[in-house]
Amino acid sequence: MAEILPTYCALCISRCGCLATVEDGRLLGIAPDPAHPTGRAICIKARTAPEQVNHPARLRTPLRRTRPKGDADPGWQPIGWDEALALCAQRLRAAGPSATAFAVATPSGTAIADAFGWIHRLAHLWGSPNLVFATENCNWHRDFGPALTWGRGLGMPDYAHTACILLWGSNPAATWLAHAERIRAAQQRGARLIVVDPRRSGLANGADLWLPLRPGSDGALALGLIHLLLETGGADLDFLRTYSDAFAPAPDGRGSVLERLAERAAQWPPARVAAITGVDEATLREAAALLGATRPVSLYTWTGSCQQAQATDATRAINLLYALTGSLGQPGGNRWLPGPRLNDIAAFDRVAPETRARTLGLAERPLGPPARGWITTRDLFRAIAREEPYPVRALFAFGGNFMVSKPATRDAEAALARLDFFAQSELFETPSARWADLLLPAASCWEREGLQAGFMVDAAADAHVQLRPAVARPPGEARGDTAIVFALARALGLDADFFGGDEMAALDHQLAPSGLDTAALRAAPRGLPAPHLNAPPPMPRIALWSEALARQTGDGLPCWTPPETDPARPFTLTCGKVVAYCHSQFRQIDGLRRRQPEPLAELAPDVAAARGIAAGDRVAVHTAGGAVHYRAEISERLAAGTVWAHYGWSSETAPVDYNAAMDGECFDRVSGSNALRGIACDVVRLA
Repeated sequence: MAEILPTYCALCISRCGCLATVEDGRLLGIAPDPAHPTGRAICIKARTAPEQVNHPARLRTPLRRTRPKGDADPGWQPIGWDEALALCAQRLRAAGPSATAFAVATPSGTAIADAFGWIHRLAHLWGSPNLVFATENCNWHRDFGPALTWGRGLGMPDYAHTACILLWGSNPAATWLAHAERIRAAQQRGARLIVVDPRRSGLANGADLWLPLRPGSDGALALGLIHLLLETGGADLDFLRTYSDAFAPAPDGRGSVLERLAERAAQWPPARVAAITGVDEATLREAAALLGATRPVSLYTWTGSCQQAQATDATRAINLLYALTGSLGQPGGNRWLPGPRLNDIAAFDRVAPETRARTLGLAERPLGPPARGWITTRDLFRAIAREEPYPVRALFAFGGNFMVSKPATRDAEAALARLDFFAQSELFETPSARWADLLLPAASCWEREGLQAGFMVDAAADAHVQLRPAVARPPGEARGDTAIVFALARALGLDADFFGGDEMAALDHQLAPSGLDTAALRAAPRGLPAPHLNAPPPMPRIALWSEALARQTGDGLPCWTPPETDPARPFTLTCGKVVAYCHSQFRQIDGLRRRQPEPLAELAPDVAAARGIAAGDRVAVHTAGGAVHYRAEISERLAAGTVWAHYGWSSETAPVDYNAAMDGECFDRVSGSNALRGIACDVVRLA
């Protein structure tokens, strides 16, 4: 008989609580679990879990390359796990820790979160200075960038008590259902909603105010709103006097910090902001009035504001705008929730200073991801292909299809061809995996246990801990990523630091400070509130003037420089997630392909009219880096002059990879975030 098992979907950051229907070890279906803190809705990706689990193209056994790199067919030869692990250990030892890099997929848009800390532990204890993690394009400007302003991450909006919600470059209806549900509930009790986005979709359709900015002009908009708040008296000066450096003398000796910020923002009057961003003056003033009078304000921003060449300045300006509302750290504003106490497993504290000093990109971006050992593929490929600043010989990747999900660099294929050894753990063969010397079959999140400590939406959810059960059998010899980490650690002689290979002992160690253990969580499959939580952090001191940025860039305040216009490419290209897929994943799944069968480019009506394009036409979107082919849709929900295109697609017969047309040498000077939005483009109708 079928049984119903409480679980949660680990495919993205929403971690939606759900119920799995299982019969004789086979996963039959996934449904929402309204009793779970994040279980009131699930998306189509979770509903197609049975297809993901049973797909015939899943990897089932370790595979070793038998043909030269670059061949369309790697000539995969099945080998056993013992042989595969012995080969990995031999080749990593031959390269040495300093010449070995690791890679990991994003825990926000894949199911790698279960193993994320353990992968870091492996890299750190092996002694590698380099871990490729796409944080610069994903979560850095949300979780670490705000530390330049108030010493910690963005925090979590207090949706239950807020009066005004500002969503900037974030569409939770497509990316985080648990947040979308809380926002709709806040609107129902009277909270106002402002959405800043080139595309009116999801929650923007029901917003009180939509600001259709030109992609990539976020910095200009934020500085313009700062100017209006200060000019109209909408800034909370009492809050700033208590919690910030606003009234301290500016380090450059020219008045107070607030006066210097006001001078900087005054360069962005409404007329100039409207001309650059496309948001008309009346809407700008309405937004500033709403932010100035409707308090407290909560803010959420994500990849929309960070995937730009001036990402740090843009997000700094957004952070300063938010600080002026007086809502940070206050009830109804953004707060830092006390999550479960856990033992650290990532072992950042065991990285030797001389090892961290070798991290690629650290000298150029000391305030960015390299400070934590997180490097870009550009810097990795340069080290492999050109040995700059030193050679990297071996790479072990846990997921992460960087050939499709990261922008083109001139060294990519040369680097992958030159690596002495490249091992990849994956669910399916991907364009990146085809360059591997060894391909290891990974179990999906439905086929392995996983721990989530904190569900990141409100206080009750963040205190919630759940041990997700395996609800299906892995295909063939597939193993969970954590199991692969522990097995590789043993092969490398690191067994003592990995609890003798005992994953359950390791989990109990991780959980020990929380007051929970694996036995208690298995007895409560829907999860439990942690008895012991971290103490709530004190209200931080807000630095409108960043000394750290002043030392690196010469400017302690945010600035924004309009990009040069390109007459040959008069339109502006951007991208975004769609509900059916996360990044480059799951386009093999029929249930998802029926919903989204091909890559689309939405064109603003003025773009379509200028190029004589009708809905359904095949088009090529041209950038300075190349061309991408799409099926065109015409959308009145787009800012004028905008092209909004799908990314994450790959094909051997047509140029459909968005990232292949991006310039991998164009990135933010502080974080390394790639310019993936706000790209000059043209659109041509194909015959």
